[in-house]
Formats: sequence, C-alpha cells, structure tokens
Amino acid sequence: MQVGHNPDDLLGKAYDARVASRLVGQIRPYSGKTMATAALMVLTALADLSMPFLFGVAIDVVGEGRVFLGQSGMSAINWLLIIFLAISFARFIAYSRQLYYTSWLGQRIVFDMRDNMFRHIQKVGIRYIDQRGVGRIMSRLQNDVSVIDMLFSEGLIRVVSDLVLLLGIVVLMLIINAQLALVAFAILPVMIVMMKLWRKYAIDTYREAQMTISRVNANLAESISGVRVTQSFAHEPRSIAAFHDVNDDNLDANVRAAKLSAFLFPAVMFIEAIATAAVLFVGGRIILGGDAFTTGELFIFVAYIHRFYEPIRDLAQRYNMLQRAMAAGERIYELLDVDEEIQDKPGAVTLPRIEGRVEFEDVRFGYSDVEVLHGVTLDVRAGESIAFVGETGAGKSSMINLLVRFYDVTSGAIRIDGHNVRDVTQESLRSQVGVVLQDTFLFAGTIAENILYGRPDATEEDMINAAKAVGAHEFILHLPNGYQSDVDERGQTLSIGQRQLLSFARALLADPRVIVLDEATSSVDTETELLIQTALRRLLQGRTAFMIAHRLSTVKEASKVVVLEHGQIVETGSHDELLAKRGAYYDLYTMQFREDTIEAAD
Repeated sequence: MQVGHNPDDLLGKAYDARVASRLVGQIRPYSGKTMATAALMVLTALADLSMPFLFGVAIDVVGEGRVFLGQSGMSAINWLLIIFLAISFARFIAYSRQLYYTSWLGQRIVFDMRDNMFRHIQKVGIRYIDQRGVGRIMSRLQNDVSVIDMLFSEGLIRVVSDLVLLLGIVVLMLIINAQLALVAFAILPVMIVMMKLWRKYAIDTYREAQMTISRVNANLAESISGVRVTQSFAHEPRSIAAFHDVNDDNLDANVRAAKLSAFLFPAVMFIEAIATAAVLFVGGRIILGGDAFTTGELFIFVAYIHRFYEPIRDLAQRYNMLQRAMAAGERIYELLDVDEEIQDKPGAVTLPRIEGRVEFEDVRFGYSDVEVLHGVTLDVRAGESIAFVGETGAGKSSMINLLVRFYDVTSGAIRIDGHNVRDVTQESLRSQVGVVLQDTFLFAGTIAENILYGRPDATEEDMINAAKAVGAHEFILHLPNGYQSDVDERGQTLSIGQRQLLSFARALLADPRVIVLDEATSSVDTETELLIQTALRRLLQGRTAFMIAHRLSTVKEASKVVVLEHGQIVETGSHDELLAKRGAYYDLYTMQFREDTIEAAD
C-alpha cells in the first residue's frame, strides 16, 4: 500500500514574515503579560551574566587582594556572597514567573486559535469540508495548534532569551577586554560556515523525517480503519509488509537526522574548546606580560565563552521548531482565511412560521465547473411527500442540499411559502427544516441529550412523547439507565434501527414543517424497516417531506415520485401512475425495486 505525499505535511521556511506577523498579532490582546515576560527575560539574562563576573571578582579578591565595595579580604568575600545569594534568589523569582507567564501566554494563544478555528469551521461551507476531508482539518486543529503552543510556551521564548544572552555576553566581553574579545570571536566565521553547511543538509533531512512519520500515521489510520477488509481478504501479510516499508523509511530518515545532531553539538563544543584555548593562551601572555589584566578577568572570559556557545547550540536545535511553526501557522491561517461560502445576505429576514410549500424554479447548480442540476423546476404543496429516485449522480442529494442551503444555487431560486431561501437567515430556515441522514450521527452523551438536541428547551414529557410516537420508548427503557444511558462513539452499541429511531425522535421533537430523509431506511433489515415505516408515518404527518429513496416501501409512502436523470426531472407522479407509464421509473423499478419485493416474499 503506497501512501501518497500530503502537502499539509511539508515543512515551511524557518521564517515567513506574513505568518510571523499574524502570530505576533495573537499576542497583542495580552500585551501586559508579554511586556512583563520580556522584562523578566532581561532580568534573568542579567542575573545569568552577573554570576561569572562575581566569581571572577572573588578570584581577584583572594588571589590579588582586589578591593570590592571598599572592602578587602573576608569582608569583600562576605559581600560577594550576599550579593550572589540575592541575585540567585532574584533570578529564581524572575525565572519562575517568566516560565509561568510564557506557559500562560502559550495556553491562551492555543485557546484562542482553537476557539477561532472551531467557530470558523462551523460557518464555512460544506464544500470546503468535503474537499479537504475531516482528517486534514482535525490535523490543523490538533497537531498544528500544538506546534504553535510549543513555539510560544517554549521555543520562541528560548530563542529570544538566547539572543538577549548573546548580546549581553558580546557587550561585556568587549568592555572587559576588546583585544581578547576579538580573539574569542575570531573562530566565529568557521562556526557560521559550518552552520550553513549543516542547515543545508538539515532542512532536507528533517523534512524527510516529518514526511515519513506522516506516512506512518496515515498508513496506521487507514490500516486500522480497514482491518476488517484486510482480514476478510487474508491480506494481513501485505498490510504488515506495507507498514514495515513506511516505518523503515521513517527509521532511516530519523537515523540520518540523528547523525546530523550527533555531528553538530560535538562540533560546536570542539569550536568552543578551540576558542577557550585561544583565550587562555592570549590571556595568559597578557597577564604574564604585566598588562592590566587579572586572573579573575580571564576566568570571566572563559566562563562567557562557554555561555556564548551554549545559546548557539540551543538556537541550532530550535531551527527545526521554528520551521515547523511557520508551516503550521500557514496551514492554520489558510483555514481561517477561507470565506464562508454560505452567508446571510445583508438585510436577510427571519423566515416566519411556514406551512411547507416548496418551489424549485429553474434551479441550476454544480460542483466546481461541473453542472449537476440543469434547470430543475418543481412545485410541492404543503404536506406533500416527495420521493426522489434515480441513478447515482442524478442530482438527488444536490436537491436536498440546496433546500437546506448547505450549498447555494448557481441560478434560479428555491422558495418556501414564497420566501427565497437566500433572502432569509440560515438559522430561521434550518430551524424549520429537519434532516434525517442515512448514516445517523449520535453525539457523545446520553440518550436524552441526543433526543433533546432537536429542541434543548423541551420538557422531559415532550421528549418521552416524541420517543413514544416513533416507537423508540420501549427499547430505551430496556437500556441499563433508560434515557440516561450513555451513547458510545457514534452510537456503535446501538443497532442501526435503534439509531434511526432516535434520529426520528430528535427530528419530531424539533417539530419542523419540512422534513428531509436522506436514504433513511436503506441500511436496515425488513423487520426493522416495518418499525421504522410506522415511525416515519408519524414523523411525516402534516409535514412536507423530501425523501431520497432506495427502497420500494419508502417510495410507496410518498404522495409523489420525482425521477431524476443527469440533473433533470424526467418523470413525476405516484408510484402506480409511473409504473403504468412504463418509462424511466418503470426501468428503475424493474432493475432495483423488484429485489425488495422478492425479499419480502421470501
């Protein structure tokens, strides 16, 4: 099994000005905490820089009798100890608050991002979700936002802190002894060349490691989801071999990345050792030459050299994190920038309580550049039930998607009680149109919560009456906790028929004037279908209904059958009328629906 490349898994640039600007914008609402964090970061860096300096002074006080704060000998040492302890305590306070604030900022930014993304996803068109897929959208909500969390709560702060520390070290070394500072910095060109060469290989290597782990995850998700198919065809060896291949690719990529890391850090330490040796050599000659340079100052230089290369190593290690954060930010903002395809027009009115007359007037619609419906006109009286039949791709689902405004018509109009659905608010439209899908979706929670989803303010009595009306009450009472029984993920512990009855109860409780049934009985056995048909009659009573039908029993319940072919209506009439015509419906009936009659007879 070959898993293709996913552009969402590619790493981006280490710095993207557009993405960086928007990420910084996430901090603006918390400018107070941000400024406090920056101040604490500077205080921590100053404390870190003062430690070697105090040790250097102490060496000179002991070895050369240096005076400190007008004191010498043990008095000077005592003062140095007091200052050292005071600075250490201040660093403890500053660093602990810095860590808290950075974590707080990271969590707030993650909260805001996830909240904004979820709000946006609730409003973007169904088309975007269909095209992108739930998995890739979930990856942005989970994985990409987690990368941004790491950037703000750990990576970015460490990078800024390292840069502040580097700047402070450079300034202090130049102030203490410019000559010796230049000796220490002389090795930097070698470091820069080495880092450029390392980065050249690191970009491709880390990108490959990221891509291969993505392929491993994709293979795992697909293989686990399809394990029944794999076992039914006895393809376990092939599945195992395919996973072994992608897992092996990931192993090779990570080994190459480990080799690069294994080279970089020892190399930086080696360069640091060379710089230290050069400073000791030149500094020792300066001291022996009698110049105004002390052993303590030489110690300070050696300590600063170590501190100088430590953030350089850290920055190299953060490079991959910055690169991933830029790519994650780009993917997050790409989603947030998607326009809401279906929006209430300015001045949209609230749809009043409707009777249920629906008109399709010369409706045209397509996905991308492919037109699916070609000038469809249909007039449905209030209370009529319409069964859409036709081959796959005839336009049945498109008709109901347009009615509920999951999509908008390309041209023409759909009216309910004379109101163009594009002129009313989506909320007022959808609150009066109930939808029951073939793949019934139940939310995590209790049976009661799922039924009440249709009308959260309904009373318990209303809920029970709705369940009784569709025949769900009896099986609910047999559950361990009745209406308070937990529903597992997507209702997997319930039968298809039970899930369907719950969806009918949910729709009935909402009391819509128009009901849409998308192949609502296509996946149940004959016995369960009889129960569902009884519930269906109760649900449809007094309501306008549109049904995508694959079963003869559903078609017979309809007051009118509409036959679609290639996006056009070719026949309308009752089941018996269309059979008598021996036209398109008759052909569909003889090919598909007759099988239902044979099953019923058996």
